[in-house]
Amino acid sequence: MKKKYLITITMLIASAIYFSGTAALACDDYCGCTLTPGYWKTHSKYGPAPLDDTWAGREDNGFWLSGQTVYEVINTPPKRGNAYYILSFQYIAAYLNNDTGAWVPEDVWEAINWADVFFATYGPSDTLSEEERAAAIANASILADYNEGIIGPGHCDD
Repeated sequence: MKKKYLITITMLIASAIYFSGTAALACDDYCGCTLTPGYWKTHSKYGPAPLDDTWAGREDNGFWLSGQTVYEVINTPPKRGNAYYILSFQYIAAYLNNDTGAWVPEDVWEAINWADVFFATYGPSDTLSEEERAAAIANASILADYNEGIIGPGHCDD
């Protein structure tokens, strides 16, 4: 089976599992707030800013198929517009923002779930089709809007 069809089928299955579960509801009470990837890059145990305990020592965990740690991935510049790193940068921040208690709207959950399948399928040096690259960039854009407070609960005061 070709990789393109495999990822499409995997994404459909992941979507079916997600949508058969509980849907993200609108925030009614404390919604939290979000921080950008730049904040998370500098507030790990490696500094230079004070540690944000949300990291909980996960900086050194392996990141999917990258062969790198989470900290290394979030600090890797996306040379030549590498969609893997563009998406991972926003994905890691969204993941950490969720762990702080920031409310996550449904479209952001969909982008996170899409990224889970993407990262389970591709590594940073894999060649992507134009369609796969465009989808990665589109989902990174949704996550960026969340992390920057454009959608969701809004950006935190640093």
